[in-house]
Amino acid sequence: MGQREIERWETRNSTFKIRVIVHPEEGGFVGGAYYVFQSSAADNGDWRDIMIVHHDDPVKIPRQQVRFVSDRVGYIFMLYNYAVTIDGGASWSVWYAPMDLPQWLNTRANIEHVVILPDGTGTMSLRTSTDQAASELHTMDYGKHWITPTVTSP
Repeated sequence: MGQREIERWETRNSTFKIRVIVHPEEGGFVGGAYYVFQSSAADNGDWRDIMIVHHDDPVKIPRQQVRFVSDRVGYIFMLYNYAVTIDGGASWSVWYAPMDLPQWLNTRANIEHVVILPDGTGTMSLRTSTDQAASELHTMDYGKHWITPTVTSP
């Protein structure tokens, strides 16, 4: 990953900050980009990496996919990567669809939309690279774990 920056963006709440730095992919035939998601306490500049996402095509930073639920809870998502903090950015739990959803391993499920509520419940909509219908997952722990809801017959 190159050190040159294409783009940088930062957002914050009263407890912690989230920053995204985009670096160009070096040496490839078609240049993609690496998106480095980082966090820091609101009162300092000690940045730590949360996750790095590779995208085959450089796209603008997905600002609408960086969200704060409260002063202690925030989450980010891009492509098939999701991360959440429930302790003001001190630690992050990272969820990776191809690893955590083995049935989607060869189809690469992209996260389309995530909604996390203050009580920790939430939903995630996924779409496969083969444009199958979207699938919805549910969480009870801010997205540390995601499950496919079971359908019960009447």
